[in-house]
Amino acid sequence: MVNPGSRSLRVICLAVLGCGGSSGDGGDTSDAEGSSGAATATSTGTTASDASDTTALATDGTSSGGSSPTTGEADSETGSPMPCTIDDALPAGDHERMLEHGGQMRRYIVHVPDGHDPTLSAPLLVNMHGLLSSPEQQIQWSEMNAAADPRGFVGVYPAGIANSWNAGSCCGDAQADGIDDVGFLRAMIEDVSTAVCIDPRRIYATGMSNGGHMSYRLACEAADLFAAVAPVAGAMRAADCAPSRPVPVFAFHGVQDLIVPYADDVASIDDWVELDGCEPMPVQEDFPGGNCRTWKPCDGGATVGLCTLDPMGHCWPGGAEALCFGFLGAYSDALDANAAMLDFFAEHSLP
Repeated sequence: MVNPGSRSLRVICLAVLGCGGSSGDGGDTSDAEGSSGAATATSTGTTASDASDTTALATDGTSSGGSSPTTGEADSETGSPMPCTIDDALPAGDHERMLEHGGQMRRYIVHVPDGHDPTLSAPLLVNMHGLLSSPEQQIQWSEMNAAADPRGFVGVYPAGIANSWNAGSCCGDAQADGIDDVGFLRAMIEDVSTAVCIDPRRIYATGMSNGGHMSYRLACEAADLFAAVAPVAGAMRAADCAPSRPVPVFAFHGVQDLIVPYADDVASIDDWVELDGCEPMPVQEDFPGGNCRTWKPCDGGATVGLCTLDPMGHCWPGGAEALCFGFLGAYSDALDANAAMLDFFAEHSLP
């Protein structure tokens, strides 16, 4: 996340990262963070949502039909995936899909892992880009697919309007225009569930920077849908957070982050310790280059955690080092954030 009014950082982005290109989401993309071009249309078999204000379209702009799964919820006692039936389920690979929501065409990429059994439910991870970034860059930045594929996760990488998310008091055009991103992400998951068998009790969110802010907002406002969230280099930007249940939250942040201050995330975690009714004293695990603190027990079986990287700037721990440019601060692989958050998600599902 960067300050929407920070022209200097945008200039750096343009000069150093080669920003620009179309995001395909119907918004201005002149602020795109990272070297992205227009997304290419990959194999797609999109389906229509039942929502009255939401229509899924194929990449050629034509409506396509679909079916809802007969079931998909994992066995509540064993956690084993349950069988379900979807006509024309998406095969393994990356699939670009379009969705109309709030009068705008929205774009997202679905990643179905190799070896996915289309007749069994799978956990879903929504992975959101930072301000001025894109789904394609988030795939590269986080390197999540390589970590999540062996665990059977379906990955979804949505595109924010004008490369931004309305996380409350931040960020960019999405916040300025009051875009209903919580509603869009709900509709997106509904649409994905018509194309891939998803376990509704194992839906999770993560994101970088502005995408991390948005993860926090989903925990506040969509606790009925998301089992747990794991923001990276983000902070709470939603006012009056009142989740409908205790939500497991596990955050990652660098002490030397000059874009989203580390102190902001510490304050966010303090809020969640209170919101989730956790024991106030954390258990701390130290490792070379940082530590992880965990607060539990919490109400409803939730857990709150914060992994601190020191030194690290505004980067994804253990992610793509080549994309942790110098002006973002130090890179760190002292902790593999992907493995840590996936382990965390494995411990939590919707009640």
